[in-house]
Amino acid sequence: MASIDITLPDELVAALTPPSCIDLQLPSFSAQTPSVTLPIGGSLQGMADFTRGIPTDCSMNFSLLLQLAPIMVSMECLLKILKFVTTVIGVIKDITSPISLISAIPKIVAAAEDLASCLAIVIPIVGQACFIKSLLEMIARMILCTVSALESILKVLIDLELQLQAALAAGNGDLLASLQCAQENANTTASAIMLSLQPITLLLELAKPFLQIAQVNIDISFPAAIDPSELEAMEGMLQTLGTVAQDILTIAEAIPC
Repeated sequence: MASIDITLPDELVAALTPPSCIDLQLPSFSAQTPSVTLPIGGSLQGMADFTRGIPTDCSMNFSLLLQLAPIMVSMECLLKILKFVTTVIGVIKDITSPISLISAIPKIVAAAEDLASCLAIVIPIVGQACFIKSLLEMIARMILCTVSALESILKVLIDLELQLQAALAAGNGDLLASLQCAQENANTTASAIMLSLQPITLLLELAKPFLQIAQVNIDISFPAAIDPSELEAMEGMLQTLGTVAQDILTIAEAIPC
């Protein structure tokens, strides 16, 4: 039977051409985490939220903005206290005689007026305990959420590894290239999810002063992030993270509230 070659339009040829890996590849994310240095010491870091997809510089900086706003509001009373202390120190330095001491009193009283609303704030011990309990429970839930997401990716990576071996043994180059592309995307996703552990670690570090006030002793260390291609090491890391989450929940359950 005779065959006839038909020349197709370039647009149709392009539409029928399978996409290359570079067309399907997930965007890479910056390894550098944006941060802002606070005026009272310490710093805030941008948070990688894997539930919204691969983190980008824009999303990380926006998460930093969301953190910074309430921090600046909470610093209002601290700044008033610092202003009061600075005023008192300056007035005391200017005191040279009993008469100047009498004239300094109105200045100190005026500087203390801004503190009236701050001095009215009372935080009961029970309130602290309930805050610490709910904070630890939230941290544990965040860890377990990350573990669950990584377990799903791990299953995909294990399945891809088996398919890659079969494609390699069969000498199927096209399938091999497609599977390698899928593997790269899965590795990128896993790395992005592991980046989400950084803000959880930071949150636990920020909670330490509150834990000390509430006399809650906690000694938790997070495992280091690993290369997603190391499947056995990744599985071990997930087991460790699960144990850490359960330890935090145990501590939280022991706090009376």
